[in-house]
Amino acid sequence: MYKMALEKSYNVLLVDSGKDCINKYIEQKHKGNKIDVLLLDYKLGDMLGDIVARKISELNGVKTIMISAYDLDPDTVRDLIEKRCIVGTIRKPISLPVMINQIEVLLNGSNL
Repeated sequence: MYKMALEKSYNVLLVDSGKDCINKYIEQKHKGNKIDVLLLDYKLGDMLGDIVARKISELNGVKTIMISAYDLDPDTVRDLIEKRCIVGTIRKPISLPVMINQIEVLLNGSNL
């Protein structure tokens, strides 16, 4: 659903797991492609999103928005933001106009 809404205006890469996300990020970086924003679900099939966010951050990361249907631990979120692993969070269910607005804010150089 997100991909369909976003691909009208953006190039969208889609992966199915945390490992695939990290590998795709590395692959794109080696190809010289820039990823501007990462929408990262917290509950992934193979690992939690905070682990992926930390790893991507170590690789000279990207502006990452953590998405979750669950209440995230405030200390974890604060730590991820302070360490610049994520720029913010979005709670499911997601309003597509709100999500698109937040992406545009990030792409224009502002923080959430």
